[in-house]
Formats: sequence, C-alpha cells, structure tokens
Amino acid sequence: ALDETDLFVTLDSSWEHANEGDTFAIRADVKNIGEQTALITWIRLENIPDDWNVQPPQHLILILQPGETQSCFFVVERGATDATIYATAQAYNAPVVQSNRIAIPVNVWIVAGLSLVCGVVAYREVKTRKKQKK
Repeated sequence: ALDETDLFVTLDSSWEHANEGDTFAIRADVKNIGEQTALITWIRLENIPDDWNVQPPQHLILILQPGETQSCFFVVERGATDATIYATAQAYNAPVVQSNRIAIPVNVWIVAGLSLVCGVVAYREVKTRKKQKK
C-alpha cells in the first residue's frame, strides 16, 4: 500500500482577460507538502463556463517528490460569461485539494484605475486653464 501525502495548489494569472474572446495563460503551481512522493497527480481548472475553452483540459505530473513544486500552464480563451475559477490537484495517493479562486474579469479595478487617472488628468487640466485665465 502507498503511504498518503498532501498537495498544495495555487493559481496565478496576470494577463488581460476582461473581454469575450480574450486569451490568457493561467499558471497552477502544485507543491507536495507531505512526507511521501506523490504519484500520478492530475491538475484541472474548475468552474469553467461552457463558452470558455481551456487547453489542455488537465495536466498530469507523474512524480512529485516531497517538497517539490511543479508549474503547469493552461491557455484559456474566455467567452461572454464571467466566472470565478480555481484549480484542483489530486494524486493517486493524495486527496483532492483546491487552489485560491480567481475572479474573471479582473477588469473592475482596471476600469476604476483608468477613470481615476482620467479624473486626475482632467482636474489638472481645469486647474491649469483657470491659472492661465488669471
């Protein structure tokens, strides 16, 4: 019998993925935090809407030594549907674990940031013009 081990998985994506049709990469880092070698570890993205396309659908890591981290990349083409996605990792001898969740779109902050910048620029512009009139 194989001794059980434990996995830890994190998700990261820093690409633009606000609009339908945007293609971006998501990195999943899987770490073996247990004492035993993890065998046949599958990593999948979860909560993916039907109108999205994920390639490859899942990743396989045959052997993950204790303390070892491996990264795998998914290429995602998003559809019109927004989603909060996460990854799962499960080995033959390790229970399934879930990663942190990433809300897509992340464009709320981009939009808020842009309107803030535009507001500051417009405000400066008005102040400068007022000074010039004096």
